[in-house]
Amino acid sequence: MVRVREMKLEDVEVSARVSAEAMEDSWNRYERDYYPRKALQFDMSQHAPENYTKMIQEPSQFLFIAEENSRIVGATTGRILRGYEKEGGLALLGWICVHPSHQRKGAGEALLDYVIGYCRQQKCHKITLYTLPVLIPALNLYFKLGFVPEAYLHKEWWGIDFIKMSKWLNR
Repeated sequence: MVRVREMKLEDVEVSARVSAEAMEDSWNRYERDYYPRKALQFDMSQHAPENYTKMIQEPSQFLFIAEENSRIVGATTGRILRGYEKEGGLALLGWICVHPSHQRKGAGEALLDYVIGYCRQQKCHKITLYTLPVLIPALNLYFKLGFVPEAYLHKEWWGIDFIKMSKWLNR
């Protein structure tokens, strides 16, 4: 059974490794002919343990992990953008992954459900994420949980197309 909880400092090393292995696997299976290798390397550098450690200490950031049998099998990161208000705002889901050996077993859905619940609790009006059009399993998960395409971004980053997807929480 998958359990989702906040990432703690003692989780950052394993979470970073799970993220790196998931990125590499995704690139090899879906993105190789689409996403530049240098972009993958940049993304991997952003998910280093020291960056997770910094993110945990930022009040606007959220980091969660999925565990199965006390083993970290997935991770997600994001942040809530707030203006002058003390609550509410726009949630930006920056990253979600499941280790390749645990994909298609419910961990990704459990993580995303948890994020949705957390953002509702924080009174966010919307969750937004960016994804690649070649990541069909991820797109299917987002659609299943009520995310809709909000924009198709031509040659947005790294000279490639992205899809901006969002879920409104006050509907």
